Amino acid sequence: MSRGDKSKEKLDDKESAIYAFKKIVEAYKGPLAGKIVEALARYGELTDNEIAERVDADDAEVRRIIWVLASEGLLISKKVVNDTGWITFFWKLPLDQVDGLVLSLYRRIIDRLEKKLEYETSNIFYWCMDKNHERLTFSEAVDNMFKCPVCDKTLMPYDNSELIAAIKYSISEMKRIMNEYFKEVQEEIPSSQD
Repeated sequence: MSRGDKSKEKLDDKESAIYAFKKIVEAYKGPLAGKIVEALARYGELTDNEIAERVDADDAEVRRIIWVLASEGLLISKKVVNDTGWITFFWKLPLDQVDGLVLSLYRRIIDRLEKKLEYETSNIFYWCMDKNHERLTFSEAVDNMFKCPVCDKTLMPYDNSELIAAIKYSISEMKRIMNEYFKEVQEEIPSSQD
């Protein structure tokens, strides 16, 4: 492989990592989070004020999203204290950690889906048939004498079999995608015997 091919491959890997990262944070915190990732990818390390300026958004909203992303390990910071004691944070993307972050997020989503599946399969639900009102578990329905606590209509059994099927499908698809992705990543890692 020529030197030019290697640098193009590195660039493709970086662009792919940035794209994956952007999609993850957009799914997690919305379009502004995606713009923050784009700004950091384009300009490198930036302060929160610089990010807000580049994405043309409110400083407070940008800071809130940055701190949420940082608390999840989706951004990393460098803290700089000047001579007067003023603290400035410089933010950047942890692109070298994308695979681990993707795996961690997939595991958390699968875990949440499995907990939701457990809840749905271990409860019987009742509902007043008003889409703006929540379902009640059997014990909640008994406590309310099978009357909706909002509109006082009689509660009817709620069939959650389609929801259960959708959750099972989502779990199996996420596990399939995760296993395929990480199988490819493992194949790309040279073995120590080579």
